[in-house]
Amino acid sequence: MIRNELKKKAQTHLHGHYGNWSLIAILPCAVLFIYFFSIIFLFQSSAHVSDPSNDYHSWQDEYTEKSNRTYSNYEKGYDDGYSDGYDDGYDEAFYQDDYYEEDNFTEKNLHSLTSPASVSRKNGTHTVTYTQTTTVANGFFAFLAFLIGTILCLGTIMYRGMVQWAAVDNVENRSFNLKTVFLAFIRENGKRTVIANLLVTLYTFLWSLLFVIPGVIKQLSYSMTNYLLKKDSELSPKEAMALSQALMQGYKLEYLVFSYSFVLWQFATFFSFGLAGIYVIPYYGVSEILFFEQIIAEKHHLFSQEREAGFADF
Repeated sequence: MIRNELKKKAQTHLHGHYGNWSLIAILPCAVLFIYFFSIIFLFQSSAHVSDPSNDYHSWQDEYTEKSNRTYSNYEKGYDDGYSDGYDDGYDEAFYQDDYYEEDNFTEKNLHSLTSPASVSRKNGTHTVTYTQTTTVANGFFAFLAFLIGTILCLGTIMYRGMVQWAAVDNVENRSFNLKTVFLAFIRENGKRTVIANLLVTLYTFLWSLLFVIPGVIKQLSYSMTNYLLKKDSELSPKEAMALSQALMQGYKLEYLVFSYSFVLWQFATFFSFGLAGIYVIPYYGVSEILFFEQIIAEKHHLFSQEREAGFADF
């Protein structure tokens, strides 16, 4: 079955079920909205943290202000005193003839009259102590943002599996909604689903350390894990992962092309701030399950043991 036929069939299955998908599809949009506003609030709060170090004033600033005031007064007093002294000295020397003798009237004396007086300034010592609180506050907000991001990352992984379970119910014409899917995925099968998704994430991350491409291949290999856990309640997490690798052998590239055929819809979801996801999430989820169903139909020989054990789903 080609991709266009799968998508048309998915739209047929979705007809009349968008109401069941409404809360499931709008959930990530609401979570991202809350997350981004929380991050903005945290950074605004850290920006308004008072930093006592910004109020630091050097003792030189205080001394300069005092110096400017005292020096202006000194200049005025010096000018007045110099004028008075000069007049008195001139008058006295005018009446004393020996003052004009060459030994007394030297350049040195003239220089002493015109050279500016020296001012003795003594700098005070001020001890300034302040505490640095901004770094601690920023570190706390950064850790809180990292913690929230980690929780959201884990929630996104689990949400991905819930969408696949909801899509299986949709394809099989069973009644479902956010509450029933959540209870079935977390409450009733939480041990299996949580362990399986954490293992898939861990293995994918470890393989991604080898230049990313091996991680992408492993992610494609494990893509059917949640689907298989839904179809067979007796499968353990590792058994579902192993079976997914066997099923996806020879279909990884085709599945990758199938996934990227929705890239324009993903851009629409991004630029609409998640609102387009109300349509894109169920559309992609059901199309993906139909793709898996096609693989099951072509590899039915792998499930001979399951059929013999009485599992009619296969």
